[in-house]
Amino acid sequence: MTPSVVGLPNSGFTLNLRRTGHQTPQMPFISPREIADKAASAYPRFLAVWIRGEGDAFFPYRVRTRLTPAPKDPQGTITASEKLLANSKTQRGWGYTVHRQQVRSRDFGNNPFPKSITIDTRDDLLKLAQATEDFVATKLVAERVRHHFPQLEEWLIKSVRSLSSVAEPLDGLIRVAQYFIDNPWPNCYARQIPVSVDTKFIERNKSVLHQWLDLLLPDSAIDINETKFSRRYGLRDGQPHRGIRLLDPQLTAEVGIPSGELSLPLRSIAELTVHDMTVFIVENDLNLLTMPLFPRGLGIRGEGNAVTRLERLKWLATNRVIYWGDIDMDGFRILSRLRNLFPHVESIMMDCHTMQLHEQFVVEGNDSRLPPPTNLTTSEVDAYDFCSQHNRRLEQEKVLQPFVDHLFAKLRDE
Repeated sequence: MTPSVVGLPNSGFTLNLRRTGHQTPQMPFISPREIADKAASAYPRFLAVWIRGEGDAFFPYRVRTRLTPAPKDPQGTITASEKLLANSKTQRGWGYTVHRQQVRSRDFGNNPFPKSITIDTRDDLLKLAQATEDFVATKLVAERVRHHFPQLEEWLIKSVRSLSSVAEPLDGLIRVAQYFIDNPWPNCYARQIPVSVDTKFIERNKSVLHQWLDLLLPDSAIDINETKFSRRYGLRDGQPHRGIRLLDPQLTAEVGIPSGELSLPLRSIAELTVHDMTVFIVENDLNLLTMPLFPRGLGIRGEGNAVTRLERLKWLATNRVIYWGDIDMDGFRILSRLRNLFPHVESIMMDCHTMQLHEQFVVEGNDSRLPPPTNLTTSEVDAYDFCSQHNRRLEQEKVLQPFVDHLFAKLRDE
């Protein structure tokens, strides 16, 4: 076979090519397009270190790639090398840098081969990844958020990959967030907030505002049990009504309601005049409607697992409060959460005695084996343990009315 000599223009690269039979060529060096794709994949990782102030340490960024000549495809190797060098930073003024090393081999002679490829600066990475505009927007959001709300640093780090999407509504987001900071629990409709944004702005941007306000507002201005934006941060939205019932007909005028039985949103219940009363909190509508009359008594349908919403009823702190729930593990957890807010809460008909007397109505529980929650009395812990060990529960609506009447009579005589 007669070898031929091929020169690689502008590269100092000459190859001794041996004629070979027909063989499947191997893929030689990485292409510029693939390097650009790798730069795009590296961009989010760069953002993650840049937002922490460590962006300079990201460079030079070494591109992991194949850089092995293909002996069975010498012409392809030459072409790939030419293309790689022609699109490098040396030729274009930006982009990737090809680092070469002189290598002697039987197939290619003594020539410089690419040894590694690096992206040396932030601008190089951004241009290769076509992310310059995205980074400018990301940088703008990070700088302005840090200026107005340094408390959101955690959010910036967590959300850095999507910060550019916040650039367009950023001014409005800052104004709305500042309004909530200055006016916690505003008790108005979203469109009534005196901020220069359109009426649908909060609805469109509630996901970001939710993340911001959870970090910016005090605990007292957030209802952590609510997932709906308006209810979580004290906006009006047509809240569900809660049933209430006066157990003493003489209280109608004093409390300021036109009827002994009605339903109101929680914010309206909070505004009632309630003092020197016994407040019964029950979880079942039927139990609320059938509770016996009680001197200076007021009944409220509870909130179940969202019982902490009742924190809005500030007058619960200054009145006697009695809770009646299901005798099961969930019922006692609700009672415990309520006592976290109002430690003086008592319970009725949530003990082993009540369960034993209604044994025919006891059913299977939720098969939980969790230890008792805090804030329970000894008798409540006994009932909780029984429910846990035997997987049993007694729903409050199954308690017989004569038993309820008898217990209320005892309470009246205390």
